Amino acid sequence: MSYIVSELYDALLAAGAPDDKAKAAAAAVPIPEQLATRADVADVKANLAGLDKRVARLEWSAYAALALLGKLAFFS
Repeated sequence: MSYIVSELYDALLAAGAPDDKAKAAAAAVPIPEQLATRADVADVKANLAGLDKRVARLEWSAYAALALLGKLAFFS
């Protein structure tokens, strides 16, 4: 998959380079394979939102367990 660095492409066009040469030059810039896309960021946000809900449930479960242990210890 080929990516084009839009800022470079726009700068080359503004400098007067022909469209095809500006596109080729902007596409030739190496981009790391570990580049995050908008979809990747959206997936991370969705996973974090789900994690927040699970942590909240775990907190309430821990509070309930502590209350039960406290009640058992107090009334034993």
